[in-house]
Amino acid sequence: MMRPMRPLLLFLSALPLAACIASPQEPVAYEAVATARGASTIEVDGWSVTVTRAEVALGPFYFCAASSGSSTLCAAAIAELRNVTVVDALDPSPASLGTVRGYSGAIRSAAYDFGISWFETQSAATPSPILPARRSMRLEAEARKAGARVAIVADVDVVPQYQGQNAVPTAPAIADVTSSATRLEVTLDPAGWMRQLDFDAIAASGQVPFTIAPGTAEHTALLVGIKNLAPPELRWVPASTP
Repeated sequence: MMRPMRPLLLFLSALPLAACIASPQEPVAYEAVATARGASTIEVDGWSVTVTRAEVALGPFYFCAASSGSSTLCAAAIAELRNVTVVDALDPSPASLGTVRGYSGAIRSAAYDFGISWFETQSAATPSPILPARRSMRLEAEARKAGARVAIVADVDVVPQYQGQNAVPTAPAIADVTSSATRLEVTLDPAGWMRQLDFDAIAASGQVPFTIAPGTAEHTALLVGIKNLAPPELRWVPASTP
């Protein structure tokens, strides 16, 4: 499909043309889950930073056999997860994201949103109706250093830059899906997203709690962490048997 609007059924009709499709394959459908990476506390410039809340919207996801998920190199997805799901990104137990549907074969890249999409039929980026506050995520953290304590509250929007593009237009993904006996695991690292923040400047502001909103320098720093420094890790594993 022409991400993110062209139906997946066009996968087959695009076979002779799309560089990201090698050959016809078998239909597959398999589970996707989200989990937390581990520690919710990091050390940054002498600050001990603990994330205490991380509500994150994930999806939709589109997967391509080309090494780039860019729409110019991958006009049709080999598989997709159309759901948008809000998860607790601090919970290490798997949270269901729904079902990936598509075809067997190699996956070499992904493109995805964080609950805010800009489809070709829309005039602007639009949050999914399921988002309680129309935001991609709500993050709360506490930073401590030498007796100082700073509370941080962040409302984060991860927005596609262009119409018809995903918020993350291309990301590495390596899998060879042979059947539906597969599971996609999306691992999140909310503490890692905080590494770009200037906690000394946040503490010096005197704002209690320190709030981060779209359009601020701190919001831009969070986006660097979310999209570049500690992006979701995508892994395809054999489905566990009962």
